[in-house]
Amino acid sequence: MEKLVLNFIGVDSWNRPVFEDENEKLFKDTNCGDGKLELCTVCGGLDGEPDTPIHYIEKYQNIEIEVIGMEESTREEKFNYQMLSRLQSDCDYFLGNGNRNEKYLQDGSVEVHIDEVKKLYNYFDDNKKPEWLTWDDILSYENEMN
Repeated sequence: MEKLVLNFIGVDSWNRPVFEDENEKLFKDTNCGDGKLELCTVCGGLDGEPDTPIHYIEKYQNIEIEVIGMEESTREEKFNYQMLSRLQSDCDYFLGNGNRNEKYLQDGSVEVHIDEVKKLYNYFDDNKKPEWLTWDDILSYENEMN
């Protein structure tokens, strides 16, 4: 039986694990790491959209899949990734169509909101920090929102 070896490279902004094979082809688990892998090919890089489920692709049928480098995320980690993504979306809305109205921020004020973003970001170890949000991004949001 053939084997597909996938290296875990991170999670996207929807908390979907992203993997890369030896040919640098990307795959996403549309099951968000909960239970059995539901792998799809990816269109557009790490934050690209899942494309074709691999069970529809002939060369991936009846193949053994080995995942390397993926530690099991706890429920708390998954929740914190999702909350961090939500708070980032609030920042984007505040700066765009929200017309800088603090009522659209989760915590009702820029200062408290940014403090919560920083707290959630710092919750993660360096090897588990999200790929889609950096400390510099957070400081940039803080600067633009104040």
